[in-house]
Amino acid sequence: MSGDSSVNVSEVLENNRVEPFTLLHDIVVNWWVILLGALAAAMLTYTAANLKYVPEYSSTATFAVSARNSASSYSNLSSANTMATTLQKIIESSAMEDILEKQLGVNVADAQIETNVVQNTNLLGLTVTTDSPKKSFDIINAIIDNYSSVSYYSIGNAVMEVLQEPGIAFSPDNPLNVRDKTQQAFLLAAAALILLFGLLSFQKDTVKCEEEIEKKLDARSLGAIAFEVKYKSLRELLRRKKSALLINNPLAGFGFVESYKKFSSRVEYRMEKHDCHSLVVTSVSENEGKSTVAANLAITIAQRGQRVILLDGDLRRPSQFLIFGLKPEEKNELGEYLKKETPLKDIVMTTGVKRLFFMGGRNCYSSSTDLLQGGQLKKLMETCGKLADYVIIDTPPVGILGDAEIYAQYADAVLLVARQNFVYAEDINDALDRFRGVKCRVLGVVLNGVQTLSGLTSSTVGRYSSRYGYGRYGKYGKRQRD
Repeated sequence: MSGDSSVNVSEVLENNRVEPFTLLHDIVVNWWVILLGALAAAMLTYTAANLKYVPEYSSTATFAVSARNSASSYSNLSSANTMATTLQKIIESSAMEDILEKQLGVNVADAQIETNVVQNTNLLGLTVTTDSPKKSFDIINAIIDNYSSVSYYSIGNAVMEVLQEPGIAFSPDNPLNVRDKTQQAFLLAAAALILLFGLLSFQKDTVKCEEEIEKKLDARSLGAIAFEVKYKSLRELLRRKKSALLINNPLAGFGFVESYKKFSSRVEYRMEKHDCHSLVVTSVSENEGKSTVAANLAITIAQRGQRVILLDGDLRRPSQFLIFGLKPEEKNELGEYLKKETPLKDIVMTTGVKRLFFMGGRNCYSSSTDLLQGGQLKKLMETCGKLADYVIIDTPPVGILGDAEIYAQYADAVLLVARQNFVYAEDINDALDRFRGVKCRVLGVVLNGVQTLSGLTSSTVGRYSSRYGYGRYGKYGKRQRD
């Protein structure tokens, strides 16, 4: 059993690396859990401290002890020391216990009674400590009133004179101070939760950087796309108006644009090498940025002088018309063409980018799968292949609908977009298997929205390696990568 554990630990360490940004991100996004956990620990500590707290109140009296018929200081000091021992025994005697129980109804065992001699003096101190100021005051007064009758034959020639009468304590000797304890509990709980989320982030089997694509996934790495902010100005932020993340936007960041140029160069190279002209761009889940990747890939290839058709194949939730600011009419709808109600020439629209054409629409079709299986899609793909050098197809996520697999049957290759630290590597590998199951070439995987603490363009964006691994999932085997 211990051997299995060591193997699992070594496997996790081998297949996961510490990526500071994703580690910090996973901790920060759980700030509310950390805060609530720390507050709960502080409240529990405060409650436990109050439940366990027992206040202690003390009443003190001071006596001057002297020897009868003696004015000697030495005799007085000796009498004080003797009397301290004697008085302690008197207080603990059964006779004194009976008196206190009869007069006050208390048990001496419930009180802490101490006698002490002030050093180098004949002064004797008597202190009674209980959980009640009144009880302490009553007990010490009862002792003062009755000690002489109990100790008639014990005190010998010692004489005790009260110098300081006992008083009622107004505050406990051990005031409850839970501030330090609650603060300590809060900080310890917060630190423990931060370590926990950090450990979970480290163990989470997602793709955190480009190097992990070929380490965890059964596909080639086609690069990494730098993260780009959605709001380009304070005005857009205040109005919550997002700009389309396109590389031809003058406000687009340098790292963002450069990462797309490197990525598109690899895609175009791989497609030319395998004589591919149509490419399905999809992802496992929503919100991974596949539509933006498809749009920018089409723009980049068109800027290099190629004729490109961008096909918005997501009939249920089209988005490309929003990205490019287009306003398709009913006759321009791809769904209407698939229903054989619109000719092909009407669904081809121009964009603001030279040599880039658009096919899609803005209407939502709940029966998208049925439309794609109606026979028109094959005809559409064959025609697009004749009209353009490249056809880029933006499809729904493969983990939600089967539409991407239908498109893949008529396309030459598939590109999978994976958002940084978002989807489990095993789910991505499952999606890759589904495309290989329909005999479609998997071109590779691109990591999207990459952020690092050391700088987007200098560490994880655009790195390329000539060596390719096969992932860590044994059930996938050593397949030949395309």
